[in-house]
Amino acid sequence: MKKVFFALIFTASLAKVGYAIDDSLMKRYADECLSVIDKPVVEVTSAYGKLRYNYTRGKDFLMRETQEKYKANGLEMPEDFIPIGLTKVRDGFSFNLTVGQIEISHGYECVYPEKIEAHLGYYVPTIYISKDLEKDSCLYDVAVRHEKTHMQIYIEALDYFLPEFKKTTERLFENVGVKIVAPGQQADVVAKELNVEYLQKLQQKVEVWRKEVETEQMKLDSVENYIIENKLCEKFDKK
Repeated sequence: MKKVFFALIFTASLAKVGYAIDDSLMKRYADECLSVIDKPVVEVTSAYGKLRYNYTRGKDFLMRETQEKYKANGLEMPEDFIPIGLTKVRDGFSFNLTVGQIEISHGYECVYPEKIEAHLGYYVPTIYISKDLEKDSCLYDVAVRHEKTHMQIYIEALDYFLPEFKKTTERLFENVGVKIVAPGQQADVVAKELNVEYLQKLQQKVEVWRKEVETEQMKLDSVENYIIENKLCEKFDKK
C-alpha cells in the first residue's frame, strides 16, 4: 500500500469532472478508507496583531476611508459628518489542508486530510486620529476613546468567535470526510476538490462572523451616537 502526501492551498472554484460512478460503491470505498486512516491533526491559531496609532492623516484621508467603510456596509455616511478618527483592521483568515493518498482496491484510491491548519486574527490594526485635532482637547479625547472602543469590539468579537471557529475546524473531517479517486481520474484534481470543500465550509462560518462584527461596529458609528459624543464637547466648551 503506497502513501503519498502533498500540501494544498487553493481558493478557486473547480470544474467538476464528469464520471459516472456508482454511489454505493464509492461509499463502500470511502468507509474502507476511513477504517484505516487516522483522524487529521488539527491546528487552530489566532492573533490580535500589534495595535498602531497614526496621527499624520487629515480630513481628506479620513473622509475617503470613512465613506468607503459605510459603502462596504451598504450604508451612506451621515450628511455634514466630518470624521476625526478611524480604526482600520484587516482580518487575516488562512487555511491549509495537507492531503494524504492511499490505494484502496481495483484501481480506486482515497485522498483524505492528513493535517488541517486554520488561522484567524487581525493584521496591522491601526487607529487614525486626525492631525488637525489639538492634543488633549475634548474632541481629541473623544476621538481616541471612540476608536479604542472600536478596537475593543474587534478583540471581544474575535474572543467570542474563536471557540466556535475551532469547533467548526475540528468537525470538518466529520462533516466532509474523504474523496475516492476512480480509475481514470487524476488524484491531484480530486484532492483539490476536497480542499475546496473543506475551505468553503469554514469560509462560510467566517463570512457570517465578519458581517456580525461590522454590524456591531456600525452601531457605534450611528448618527445618534455621534450626536451624543459631540454634545459631550459642547457642554465642556461652555464651561
